[in-house]
Amino acid sequence: MFVTLTNASPAFKDQKITINSELIVTMHRNSAIREDNTIDEVTYLFVPPHGTWEVQETVEQVLELLNGN
Repeated sequence: MFVTLTNASPAFKDQKITINSELIVTMHRNSAIREDNTIDEVTYLFVPPHGTWEVQETVEQVLELLNGN
């Protein structure tokens, strides 16, 4: 199953990203300090072997999508 989320990475901010939900290993919410010293609250999704993705949705919102709610 795939989930579509909102990218939080500065280079692709606000663009949609679709991730294979079967590959998500962990997720957590934390602050991201940007190069211009602004702080964004983002959810980090660890999706090996592709790496970690930053999305705008909260952990709870991602879980709702994964659970089909």
